[in-house]
Order: sequence, then C-alpha cells, then structure tokens
Amino acid sequence: MEKNESISYLPFMAIYIVAACVFMAVKIFAPGFTGSFAIKVIPALSLALAIFLTRSMNPSQRIAMLAGALFCGAGDVILDIDRVRLFVPGLAAFLLGHVGFLVLLWMRRVPASPRRGWTIPVLLFALVMAVVLFPRLGPLMIPVLVYLAVITMMTVLAILSDVRPMAVAGACVFMLSDALLALAKFVFDGQPSPIFTIPVYFVGLFLLGFGILMTVRQR
Repeated sequence: MEKNESISYLPFMAIYIVAACVFMAVKIFAPGFTGSFAIKVIPALSLALAIFLTRSMNPSQRIAMLAGALFCGAGDVILDIDRVRLFVPGLAAFLLGHVGFLVLLWMRRVPASPRRGWTIPVLLFALVMAVVLFPRLGPLMIPVLVYLAVITMMTVLAILSDVRPMAVAGACVFMLSDALLALAKFVFDGQPSPIFTIPVYFVGLFLLGFGILMTVRQR
C-alpha cells in the first residue's frame, strides 16, 4: 500500500532542468562537442534516481517506471551519438521506455475513467500520423508503426489512469515530440531541427515522470 513520504522531488527536478538547459546550450553554441550525450542523459537519470528513492510506490510499478526512465536515457545516448545511423537502436530503446511507462499506467488505470473522452483527439492524431507516414517509411514501416501504436497506447493509458493532469499532459507532449521527430526524418527532410524537437521531448518526459511521482506521493 502507498503511504506518504518526506522525499522532496525539487532537487531532482532542478538537476533535470539545469542539465536540459546546459545540453541545449551546448548544441547551439558548441554543436561539434562529441561528449554531449553525457549531458543529455542526466535528466533521465535524475528522474530514475527519484523513482528509485520513492519507496511509497508499489514495487512492480516502481520497476516498470524505472525501466521507462532508464530506457529513455539509453535512447538519449544512442541518438545523440548518431541520430542517423543509430536511428533504429535509438527507436528500440525509446520503444522499451514507452513500454515501461505503459505497464505502470496499465496498473494504475481507472475503470470508466471520467477522462476517457480525452482519448479521442489522441487516437485521431495517431491516425493522421499513420496516414502521413505510411507511404514514406519504406523498410522501417513495421518498427515505426509499432512504435506509433505503443506510444499511442501509453498516452491513452495515461488519460485513463489515476495520474495527475500534469502527467497526462507530459504523455501528450512526449507523443508530440516523437511525431515531430518522425516528420523531420521521413517527411520534411530534417525539419523541425533537433534544436526545436529535443526541448519538447525534455518537457514531455519531465511532466510525465514527475507528474506520476507527485501522484504517488499525494496518495
């Protein structure tokens, strides 16, 4: 059973935000720096540490969420090293991260959730993305469509779970960040650039992860 605990998430949130800002500054002012992946992974690791220290969470839920954060961190490293040649391994890492969050949210789902109407725009957005991407995916059709299905299910389950609206917004922003990345790779020849897509990702993971943790603490 969950119980109140005294852990403060503010230090972890501060580390997350500072590291994300430093990473973006490096990308803008020193784009050739090859060690930027070590900075990019810090936000996910700060979230993972906060999850690990949250003892009031059901153990199985904590493991699922911890896996979600760590696989997202792995995806951060892989894509920052080479987002072109390592796109598929990076995609696989983030896919596993979404599965981790999906499992957690499945365990926290609410029967007949009053928010279930919110799933309609999410499903419509996923359908539009599938239609736009389908003719352009080539040999990556199956992995990309599987990825789209998983992140859509993760976002839908966030809506249907008991997590705070902050976490639901994070899932939606996370889905948007992946959509922007897909459009840049398959439709618009690199646009929008990572300078715009990566901050959207950082915001999405922050809201989703810490929104879930604050839900747990509140319970």
